[in-house]
Amino acid sequence: PGSPPPPRAAAHRPLPMAWAPAPRRLPGMARPVGAAFLLLPMLVLLLSPTGAGAGADTDAAGESCTAAGDGSCKAAAGKSKREEYWENLKHHGLQIKLRNKLVEEKPTGRKKEAKNRTTMVVTEDVFYGRSIIKIPRHALISVETAEPKSLRQDLNSFLFDKKLLEKDFNITGEDNLHLLSLAYPLIAMSRDPDSVFREWLDRLAGERLTVLELTKRQRAVLKGTTVEGAYKEMARNRDLIRNTAGNLTFFAKERVGQAEATWALAVIMRHARVVHPHQDVRETRHPRMYLFPFAELLDIQLHPDPGIAISFQEEIVLENGKREEEVVVQIARKDMPKGEEVYLWPGRLSNSEMIVRHGLAFPKNPVGIGRNITQPPNWHENPASNIRKEYERYNCTSLESFELRFSPLGSPSRTFVRCYRVSWFLTNGWYSPALLSRRRELEKWPPPKKYGKDDWLAWTQADQEVNRVILEYCRDMRERLKDSIEAATAEDFRKSKDPLDKLLWQLRGEESKTFKECMNVAKSIS
Repeated sequence: PGSPPPPRAAAHRPLPMAWAPAPRRLPGMARPVGAAFLLLPMLVLLLSPTGAGAGADTDAAGESCTAAGDGSCKAAAGKSKREEYWENLKHHGLQIKLRNKLVEEKPTGRKKEAKNRTTMVVTEDVFYGRSIIKIPRHALISVETAEPKSLRQDLNSFLFDKKLLEKDFNITGEDNLHLLSLAYPLIAMSRDPDSVFREWLDRLAGERLTVLELTKRQRAVLKGTTVEGAYKEMARNRDLIRNTAGNLTFFAKERVGQAEATWALAVIMRHARVVHPHQDVRETRHPRMYLFPFAELLDIQLHPDPGIAISFQEEIVLENGKREEEVVVQIARKDMPKGEEVYLWPGRLSNSEMIVRHGLAFPKNPVGIGRNITQPPNWHENPASNIRKEYERYNCTSLESFELRFSPLGSPSRTFVRCYRVSWFLTNGWYSPALLSRRRELEKWPPPKKYGKDDWLAWTQADQEVNRVILEYCRDMRERLKDSIEAATAEDFRKSKDPLDKLLWQLRGEESKTFKECMNVAKSIS
């Protein structure tokens, strides 16, 4: 076989809103009852209201406890709207088995002094497969629960029914829909001084997105890095929230200003969480984004490992053995003794992406540096196409599978190596379904010096192509980092005592070392 056609290399992909791995159903987990979701269109379920039932639940949640309709929860005379609401949530299954705990961190590595931090631990023993957090779905912020009802209707019409965002603004993409479907309900809620979630709103009043707070001098340090375009991207998102709000009647009199849009963007980018559909409909429904307006969850620490941090999923459960409730749960993946810490996953973010979004980096982050996507020449946008179905057999389900990311030691992600090898075999006529039984070999990198099977020539050529793509990218990024900063600027940041300056210089240094190691590994293979 000859050389494959050159792959199409995309620019660094936009920062994702968020992403989380789909949780598995664990033994002992309540199995969902009811199958109404199976009949609903995927796009509508992604973001838009699910019909009259969702609106009815939302309206009931905002009124007195007796609005539940079953007569089992009577609001006591003299109780405030907020007290009634929280009683109603508990009646519908609200459980948060967490409490605050002050933890003293021991000085390690660069940390010369011990430092206390507030974290969240379970209040009781939670067994494998049982819920740590259980929240009625109508209590989460989304397009389905926007208040008042007129805003919910306007928002649904603007984003989905009439698709004015696409027609009038020429803006498409799920990330944009996710962003606006959360931003407008959030801003409307923040304007209500009597909001039942006032405690959560007050704690987030000063929320800011790190990259939008950078000075021109600090933004210069991002040039040549994998997050060079982060400032422009987030400024565009902020302006999108502000400029499109006028299409909704709710914001006609009091426009959304820049400060309000900036705040909403920061809250969403830092606190929105992906919720996976329940097990029975994951083939037909995509995960969707929610805001969890509970002050208790703000103290949960982030963890970069999705195997330790627990994602959220939807379930339909029998509450009190009598009625079905739609809830969002966080399920224990092991037996958790009382006092064990619980974590949240920030998403598939490298340390560079964590710094510009959250203002922090992890000592060890399994998500590597890099964002460039090398698109296979035979890739098809239609998930139902034969070629996409073949890729899915190797868990190469989206273009993210072809994203070049590297560990601090210069090793590429196993997902990229596996999927790019499969792509080469498919493109060059060497593909065989027997590759399914050789997954370990598909992921192995560096490759062995010699293959012992008859198809050794095909594997050797595939390895050469994978290594060529890796070396070209890492060499290009290393040169960009060298050429994009002046000596005076570098000296200024090396000597700076400002914590943010130090963090930005750490970002640049980590990327430079990573791409240097990547080049060394690739050259040794060549």
